[in-house]
Amino acid sequence: MKKLHSIASCILLVFVLCFTISCHKDKGSENSQKTMDQLKVPSNFSWETSREVSLTVAVDIPSMTGKLSRIRVYDGNPSTACNILVTGSAGYNYPCITGLRIPTALKQLYLELTTPDGTSQQTMVPVQDNIQYTFQGTKSILKNDLNVAEPDCSSSCDITLSGSGSATISGGKTYCVTGTFTGAITSWTSGTLKVCGTATIPFIKINASGCNIIVTSGGHLTIDSLYMSSTTTLTAYQSAHVSIRGFYMAINSKIINYSSDFVFQAPFTFNGQIQNYGNMVLKGDATLQGTGGMLTNSGYFNPQGYFKVNAPLTNDGVIEVNNYLHLNKADGSGTVVNNCRMIAHANIHVYGATLLMNNGYMKSDQEVHLFQYTSTVTLQNQSMISGQTFVMERNVLGAGGTSTIKVTGAATLNDVSKKIDGPVELATGNGTFTGSSSSTFINGAKLSSISNATNYIPVTTCNPEGIGSPAPPDSDGDGVPDNLDEFPNDASRAYINYYPAKNQFGSLAYEDLWPAKGDYDMNDLVIDYNFKSISNAQNKIVEIFPTFYVRAVGAYLQNGFGFQFDNLAPAVIGSVSGYSIRGNYISLASNGVENAQGNAVVIVFDNASNVTHVTPGNFFNTQKNVPYSLSDSLKLNIHFATPQDASAVGTAPFNPFLIKNLQRGVEIHLPDRTPTSLANQALFGTGNDNSNPSTGRYYKTSNNLPWAINLVQKFDYTWENVQVINGYLKFGSWAESGGSSYPDWYLNLSGYRDASQIYVIQ
Repeated sequence: MKKLHSIASCILLVFVLCFTISCHKDKGSENSQKTMDQLKVPSNFSWETSREVSLTVAVDIPSMTGKLSRIRVYDGNPSTACNILVTGSAGYNYPCITGLRIPTALKQLYLELTTPDGTSQQTMVPVQDNIQYTFQGTKSILKNDLNVAEPDCSSSCDITLSGSGSATISGGKTYCVTGTFTGAITSWTSGTLKVCGTATIPFIKINASGCNIIVTSGGHLTIDSLYMSSTTTLTAYQSAHVSIRGFYMAINSKIINYSSDFVFQAPFTFNGQIQNYGNMVLKGDATLQGTGGMLTNSGYFNPQGYFKVNAPLTNDGVIEVNNYLHLNKADGSGTVVNNCRMIAHANIHVYGATLLMNNGYMKSDQEVHLFQYTSTVTLQNQSMISGQTFVMERNVLGAGGTSTIKVTGAATLNDVSKKIDGPVELATGNGTFTGSSSSTFINGAKLSSISNATNYIPVTTCNPEGIGSPAPPDSDGDGVPDNLDEFPNDASRAYINYYPAKNQFGSLAYEDLWPAKGDYDMNDLVIDYNFKSISNAQNKIVEIFPTFYVRAVGAYLQNGFGFQFDNLAPAVIGSVSGYSIRGNYISLASNGVENAQGNAVVIVFDNASNVTHVTPGNFFNTQKNVPYSLSDSLKLNIHFATPQDASAVGTAPFNPFLIKNLQRGVEIHLPDRTPTSLANQALFGTGNDNSNPSTGRYYKTSNNLPWAINLVQKFDYTWENVQVINGYLKFGSWAESGGSSYPDWYLNLSGYRDASQIYVIQ
């Protein structure tokens, strides 16, 4: 309620208002023709600028058994400027379940998992009422996102091939297939075949060096028999489709594949070079052969028979062999290098090849046998060999981070002179290595059972199995490692959460004449708030530290303020401190909550004048030509007798309410929020109030206007006697749409405000 000093001031006010209207009537704002009373607001509209969502985040990483990871939820991409909305714990078979309040305008959240070893995953999820997500060990096939410039057939074509006739490729020209070509290539002496359409060719023999076959994205090439001469190159781009049955590669010929659909339909021997960045499937057996042979794989390479390697091989992707894998002595000076994943569904036999694994993974569904050759097997930087049985006849060297050889069945040393040398742990099913002795393990190498393995190798894209669990320090023993624990020496506390966000405030804005209507400038009492909560390793709330200050008092009434925990009994609160209560109309229990309440109620202050230090009846930060002032900051501490489930505590700002003019029974809540036990029920349905407690309708007028709103950021309220709808040009559209239009109406965006109507510091 506003203070009217005299009839003259009333006349002056009318004049100012009329002048203001006349000055702004041509602005063309959306609300210039409406007042608050003229809005047609849906009866079920909550007037909320925020919404509650339920969040369940699980962690399905078996290697993390017994360890807690940290879950964080952000309102934007963590790599950019954004806010942390909530932090909690999750572990294997122990999800993080919480509720959170977010701006209605927010359409997506970012989830982040940080495991005890410090590795992290992030994902974006769309906002919905019930969000569920499971972080998993990265087990998918490696996908490569290469920025490769792709050719097409729109230019650089000398001749176009189509139909079913025969053709020769010569003269260094480029022959393009843009439609369908089912003919024959009778001679190829020089030049390029570029396939952008569909080419089905029975036989191609390239008789000269330096020729090229190019299959562009969207192109289809099927060849029954292909002969590639020296230095000939076949390149298949990302969305190309290639199928080859009969095949021969001369030394120094090359295949470069970016496609996810490159298939050899029969067994092949490769004498040339293969660079695979996509998916390459070989329907039969495969042999990498000769001094000119070489495989560089950064994608998925799948021989569906056996795979014999007699030439240099470097694997940065996934090689999956449906039968056995033999790593023979590489012709020339080449080495088999495995930096990612090699799997054979039968035996893996390492013969004469020099094998170097760098953070790589090699898995056999049967036997891994290291045959007796002078060439070396080196495992470095958390590499892993896994098999059912293991036979060792040569030295194994370790380097860098500790590597593991995991054997679920029998492990045998056939040559007692051979050593496992360096940081390598051999983990077998029963902890034995037949034929070995203590001298077999030197320079940090060791033998253990799988169940007692001390090494930890995490699940990654390359290693879908992993072993062990990380053991970072956990000084307080609460299950949250010190590197993720904000209270590493306090087992009762683990995380700090803020609402709306750290160092940010939301606002509550009230009209105080309920059950009568006010002037809807929504500045009779404006309170800024921030809630800091402390949770433990089990995601239960230990204590809450709210901070409040009064930013505006545009009324002569002396109003108090408090909030209710709608689902907590008063006895749940251990103690409350930091409030401002100087009068005698509030009665507190020994634990600091209000007496005679069914739910826990915290009174923040009983009279705003005591916080603003303004003489009761005077306005505070709402009028022009009056200096801006600061109120006291009230920093409360609410400690729970026992830690509480976040779902029971609810989400900030909980159920806040204004106490009108020192009358304890007269409460003004946000729309449809239930009053406390001390509210005067007889006032509902009187004056302009249209509450119906039997249906859960509270604090709305007959045309559904509220007496209070909650903003998820600081509210830039309007000047004294200026309706909020005149300062915020999208407010009316938001209200009449039931919140679906302009849910961000309060932001300072172009066309959203009439700045002249909004309070500025004097």
